[in-house]
Amino acid sequence: MSSTKAAKLDETLLQFKLPGSLRNALIAMIGIGVVSFLIAFFGFGHETSRHMDEAGHFHHTNLGYHILLIGTYFVIGLSITGIFFTAIQHLTGSQWSVTVRRIFETYGLFAPVAGLLLVGVIFGMHDLYEWADATVRENDHLIHHKSGYLNPTSFIIRCVLFIGVWSVFAYIFHGKSVGQDKDKVVDTTKTLAKVAGGFILFFAVSWCLMSFDLLMSLSPHWFSTMFGVYAFAGAFQTSLASYLIVIAILKKNGYLGEAVNENHYHDISKFLLGMTTFWAYVGFSQFMLIWYANIPEETFFYEMRMTGGWGYTTLLLPFVKFVIPFLLLLNRPNKRNINFLWKLAAWILTVQFFELFWLVFPANFEKFSILHFVLAFGGTVGVVGLFGFFVFKKFEKHSLVPVGDPRLDECLHHHQ
Repeated sequence: MSSTKAAKLDETLLQFKLPGSLRNALIAMIGIGVVSFLIAFFGFGHETSRHMDEAGHFHHTNLGYHILLIGTYFVIGLSITGIFFTAIQHLTGSQWSVTVRRIFETYGLFAPVAGLLLVGVIFGMHDLYEWADATVRENDHLIHHKSGYLNPTSFIIRCVLFIGVWSVFAYIFHGKSVGQDKDKVVDTTKTLAKVAGGFILFFAVSWCLMSFDLLMSLSPHWFSTMFGVYAFAGAFQTSLASYLIVIAILKKNGYLGEAVNENHYHDISKFLLGMTTFWAYVGFSQFMLIWYANIPEETFFYEMRMTGGWGYTTLLLPFVKFVIPFLLLLNRPNKRNINFLWKLAAWILTVQFFELFWLVFPANFEKFSILHFVLAFGGTVGVVGLFGFFVFKKFEKHSLVPVGDPRLDECLHHHQ
């Protein structure tokens, strides 16, 4: 145990009540999303896709399902990487993170709700994925070769399986942690460390496959062995940034007290800096290998994103998602200033939407549309508002800090 003075744990500051202003802001976000979806689904109807059938006729696709896919994948990333980060803390016996771990744990509880959103994506699979059409699977040689994996039945089975197992793990981590608040049983911590090992193994496989299904299979002719890791890096970067926003909101409303301080901001920000760099590393490596090999089955992915007005978004993406956050997070005082961090975190959440828009829309829409962008942003704001409302309401039911964790005392001595 450190000899430094421990932070004080005031349990009156750990019982959260959703402020009216925050509730109204989240409901307004949901309202923006509802309006955006209504316009997208019913105001535009079916638009022309870049794909053609055997007779040379262009397919038609509904804009709303593409927006729903972006929002759904966005919050799946927040929720499931929350479980992942919780598992990492248990697996490593982490002490520094005890007082902020309840945030990660609560994120995971959203998994079943994300599953309901995923039902909408499943209903729209024929608008999103050309492989969902039986005629395409029969007549397209390459898609036919992949049809054992890329078919509606196996797609639905994987979605149900992954969401179901993720949800079980989420409720185990959160339920046992909350139970430990009351019974203080040390063995619970040992049990969760074992559970965490199992989750990490399942997560590594399931996250890659889910990313293949939801995003990569939008271009079923494309090949990339790095896409699962690339998608993980972006999702985890976003999740880490969101923790800083949640902490800033809680602190602004008078919660947590000394239990969470600049040392915790600093550690989360170091993870954020590391994941920002990792995203750039994986993204550049994927691009470089495809560019160097110059194989048509790979290069067309970037070609679609360099024509039809998409080139500007492609060139902008590395600057907004890597260069700006990287440079701003290098400075140590910045990583310890929550008033600065929440603004940078909001930027990172925004550019995660930007990246998902860049991944999803060019697969079916040949030309960039600012109206599509605005509606997709509004829809994503609504889904994120739903996620935030769910998480903050869950905070009301239990202590904001795992007060029964045997490592709490070491965490309260955490300093840098």
